[in-house]
Amino acid sequence: MDGSPTRASRSDRLLRALVWVGDPDLARSLRAVPESELRQQPAVIRTALQALRRKRDPAGYVTQPQYRPALTVAAGVVSEACMDSVISALGDSSDDPDRDQLLAAIDGLGDRFPSSMVALTLAYVAATEMPAADVCDQILESDERFAVPAP
Repeated sequence: MDGSPTRASRSDRLLRALVWVGDPDLARSLRAVPESELRQQPAVIRTALQALRRKRDPAGYVTQPQYRPALTVAAGVVSEACMDSVISALGDSSDDPDRDQLLAAIDGLGDRFPSSMVALTLAYVAATEMPAADVCDQILESDERFAVPAP
C-alpha cells in the first residue's frame, strides 16, 4: 500500500461494500472457496479466511483488524459472478472501458444482482487498481444506486 488518500478511501469503501452485501452472500461465497485455493494464500490471509468461513455472520467480523488482510480476497470471491457478467457484457472493451460502456454493461445486468453486489464489484476493481479503477471509483461516487452506506 502506498498510503495515498485515494487508496485508503478505496479500501475503506471496499470494506463497507462487503458489509453491505451481507452475511448470506459472504458466508456462501467463502464456504465455496476450495481448500486448494485457500492453501495457495499467504498464511495470514488463509488463517483469516478460514476463521471467517466458520462464522455464521461473517459480515459482522470483516471490520475487525485481524480479518483485514483477507478483505480483498473475500471481496473478489463474493463479487466473482457479478464481475464475470460485467466483463462478458463489456466484450472487447472489458480491458479498459469508459464510463458509458461500463454503465451500459451494469444496466444490462437487469435484476440479476442487487445494487450492493454491483457496488462491491466496482469497489473491488477500484481497490485492486485494475485498469478500470478510476471509472469504477467515479461511478461509485456519482451514481446513487451504488452509494455504499457509511459505517
